[in-house]
Amino acid sequence: MIREIINFTNNLIADIPDIMEWKVKPSKGLHVLIELDKEGRWMNKSPQWNIDYTFFYDEKSEPNNLLLELSKLEIYGDRVGTTMNKVLDKEKQIFSCSPYMLKFKKKSFINNKLEGYGYTKIINLLPFYFENARQICLTEENDIQLSKAFEQVCIEVLQQIKNFMMSQIQKNDITVQTSIFDMMKDDFFVIMYLKNISVDKYKEAHENYLKQKLFNDNNYNNDSVITNGTYGLSNFLNGLNSKKPFLEHKSATMYKGVSGRITAQGAVALNNFEILISNKVLPNPLPMVIDRREINKEIISLFNQSNEPIPYRILLTKLFQKKNEKYLSNYYLINYSKTTKGIKINDFDFVPLFRFYIEKNNEIQNIMEAGIVKNKIFELFPNDKIESVFDFERIVVREIFNNSLVKIKDDKYSTNYFGNIDPTYVSGGDIMYQLVLKYRKAFYDFIYKSKQNTIDTIMFDEIMYNSILTNIKNDEIKGRFEWNNTIKKKLNIWFSLYNLFNNKKEIIMASKVTDLMSKMRSVAKGESNFETPEDFAFGAGQIVSYLIDRSAAANKTYAMLEPFLQKSKSNQLQDAIAQTITIYKHDIDVYKGKFERLVSQVLTDDSNVEMKPLLKYFLAGCFCPCVIYESEKK
Repeated sequence: MIREIINFTNNLIADIPDIMEWKVKPSKGLHVLIELDKEGRWMNKSPQWNIDYTFFYDEKSEPNNLLLELSKLEIYGDRVGTTMNKVLDKEKQIFSCSPYMLKFKKKSFINNKLEGYGYTKIINLLPFYFENARQICLTEENDIQLSKAFEQVCIEVLQQIKNFMMSQIQKNDITVQTSIFDMMKDDFFVIMYLKNISVDKYKEAHENYLKQKLFNDNNYNNDSVITNGTYGLSNFLNGLNSKKPFLEHKSATMYKGVSGRITAQGAVALNNFEILISNKVLPNPLPMVIDRREINKEIISLFNQSNEPIPYRILLTKLFQKKNEKYLSNYYLINYSKTTKGIKINDFDFVPLFRFYIEKNNEIQNIMEAGIVKNKIFELFPNDKIESVFDFERIVVREIFNNSLVKIKDDKYSTNYFGNIDPTYVSGGDIMYQLVLKYRKAFYDFIYKSKQNTIDTIMFDEIMYNSILTNIKNDEIKGRFEWNNTIKKKLNIWFSLYNLFNNKKEIIMASKVTDLMSKMRSVAKGESNFETPEDFAFGAGQIVSYLIDRSAAANKTYAMLEPFLQKSKSNQLQDAIAQTITIYKHDIDVYKGKFERLVSQVLTDDSNVEMKPLLKYFLAGCFCPCVIYESEKK
């Protein structure tokens, strides 16, 4: 994984030279640009603190162009990590690592652990910090002298920083003058930059710092002077703590200088990779194509076309539309998340072939006749076409996991394939919560990696049954038993997409329901008899739906269906139906020929089959329009 990320990052920077400066924003706080004259004195010093060289940023407004330019310098002056072998001061108070930049938080002025008072707490840290920075980052004498002059000016700035950018404010109906520094929050930064140095000089100094400080421990270096080829133990997703033996790299041969380590040049690439993630320049998940660099460039360019991050599904949709391709091949897919300690790799895998379009002609047919009444007219919901894997995610995954794995609300689309999930906010209770945790990785692999074998018909049946069970346990019956659009939609998905996960033979499940409805009408008219177990299960569902409608209980729920679902054999289901008929016989018209003909077929069936494989047909019978209610004319 490490080598792939290094190659990807180096190629990306070579193809897009300014990518490290994309979407960079300044830190919140006070930014001071310091220019020196030929004698090393402060040129822009004045009683009013020249507004052209001093900037305040608190994210409440967009930064101006000059502040954006300063933010590009800031990225080449920030330190990495917080351990002592990475910071350049003794107290971990200075957040910069450059001899041309000084960055600290306002709250250091009141830190009781630091010697001095106010600004002197920082001034006391400067000699060691700047000497350390110059020793690590600089080699030319002119640069060293400029840094020393900059250090002296930083002391001047600190001594007078409370006079920066005076403003008038109203306090207790009195107009008073105060400085921006006094108004800043404690966690805001003060950042000073040297103007006399070019961006390239900032980069060069930063690279020298990174080569040495990106290793967890410089004792692993065999070279007296660190070069691009020097090996060490990188801190990228890596820890080293001798007090915690389980974190030590016992199997690596780094102590012998053979393997298990990384070059300084590679460590810089990994750090650049983290910066690009932090700046939201890279999509998540991130495809890294190994043999077509132009595709990587195309993906990153498309992703950064707007200020707002483009969702991965839209990014790939644009890519496939632009390139007129059906597949994306030979790439690594990395899914990551940002934490307070850096990035966390959730998943990393090689994808030999990604299929954007679903090749089989899939359409979710409204075979259950779900719909809504508009202006006193019942309108059926249209069929849903599933053309791409992201149609599948948007329509199917969202529906079957009750908007808990894939969420769409107010046109906002979000997924949670790897993060923590609070069961409190999962619709459907513990059953759905367990379903999401158990199967979300399989759906992620199916959608994002085209691993079609991660979901089979057995798994799909289990998911769909338990998903519908969450509605049965929680939904109320409003009107007729069959009138539940949520369950109808899930049954439509179950029967319509069965072949998507069936690798053995084509079974047209959707047409089976249509055929079963025709069969029930024929049986209800006395024109035919049950011939298959599916006929029995579907017919039993029709009868159960009709019987539950006979209940006059207030606040009825679909939990009334559970006793029937618990029957493992068809003869047990027949007994349960017979007992229910005795309860509601007072509300059943003995002259209803359809009921009598249908129920007689159900109760006299002697196949005594297992009900588990037939549950989908039983549920379909429950929620399809009940033929007993149909008029003779229809």
